[in-house]
Amino acid sequence: METVIEKLIPIFILAIIGFAAGKLRILPTNTSDALCAFLFYFSAPAVSFANIVTSDLNSIFDLRFAMALTVFELSVFLLLFLLYRMVFGFSKSESVIHSVCSFYGNISYVGIPVFLTLFNNVIPNIITILVHGVITFPLAVFLLDLFSGSGSGKGAAHAIMSAVKNPNIFVPVIGALLLLLKVPVPKLVIDTAELLGKPTTAAGMFALGLTCAQSNELITSPKLFFNALFSAAVKLVMCPFFAWIIGKYVFSLDTWWLNSLVIMAMLPAALNTYILSQRYHADETYASISVLMSNLLFSVTISLYIIVIGL
Repeated sequence: METVIEKLIPIFILAIIGFAAGKLRILPTNTSDALCAFLFYFSAPAVSFANIVTSDLNSIFDLRFAMALTVFELSVFLLLFLLYRMVFGFSKSESVIHSVCSFYGNISYVGIPVFLTLFNNVIPNIITILVHGVITFPLAVFLLDLFSGSGSGKGAAHAIMSAVKNPNIFVPVIGALLLLLKVPVPKLVIDTAELLGKPTTAAGMFALGLTCAQSNELITSPKLFFNALFSAAVKLVMCPFFAWIIGKYVFSLDTWWLNSLVIMAMLPAALNTYILSQRYHADETYASISVLMSNLLFSVTISLYIIVIGL
């Protein structure tokens, strides 16, 4: 597990650097917004596109695992949205952000080292990237567009048009179509997309720390930490248990795929959730703390799971 933990350490170092930059007022106050706009409109879509079009669909795709993952994520998304909306009383946009923080995992930066260490195999990661890029993340963006537009009288029609024009939706869809139709993508295009996507982790974690430093709510609201801790508990404990039930009793996955599904559900909150919160101005400070907290506690939960199942 040393390799996994070593991969997590830079996450906190990048956030600490951003936090220090914010406290020292080295950068303008709108720097975090500018960084997240770049990530949302350029870097994140590029990562999705490059990951999808470079996948070998014929050799890696397992339909039952993909279906189990999709059912798990969509059902958890719905249940968590209702919980945060009806029990906690958050707005619709905030409920989407809280829900995504509670189930959407860090597949690439944390997931790949974990699966290489445990299984020497990243096939589940590639399948999950496809599901995230084509289904889950676009759905979250669409809902945020819908709920943001409804307040100004624009409603569903505006949300649909925004979704059509949103690079986080149409770029992965284009990538998936090219992959399914086996259309060759020029190496120049792939190299450009990969290069454009490389700043995602560094810039995102830096912006996350910057947001924490510039927020007064961070030091005045114990409720903020409770919400982030609750989200981390859902992400690291409840989601894996629910995924195990779906994988074992609904889709009858074999042991290897079942463990893969559970660990995938256990991965800490992804940076994309913070990027979404910044883009739609929905509980940004909560999202930043939630990402950090779940990444910090993940080293504990994954270690316990490995001990229990004897990997």
